[in-house]
Amino acid sequence: MTPDKRPQDPHGNGRGLTFETLEHGGEYPDTMPQAIRLTDAQGLQATYVPVTVRGKVVDSLGFRIVRKPPAPSIRRARRRRAKRE
Repeated sequence: MTPDKRPQDPHGNGRGLTFETLEHGGEYPDTMPQAIRLTDAQGLQATYVPVTVRGKVVDSLGFRIVRKPPAPSIRRARRRRAKRE
């Protein structure tokens, strides 16, 4: 969803945002919402659902960027350049 279509909170304090819990339950007999709808003051909405793997809800460990090491040919070229200098 592009930023202009997402619900906005220009003041950063939650004023004007409404939250609505949708379906409850899921794999376990509890009252945990399985979907939450967020609506901003202009009426833009987004529905948030839990992360699932093969149909089972899983804990999200967040995301991190892992840089791939350079290809061997690039490492060799860098070493050759360093030896020349």
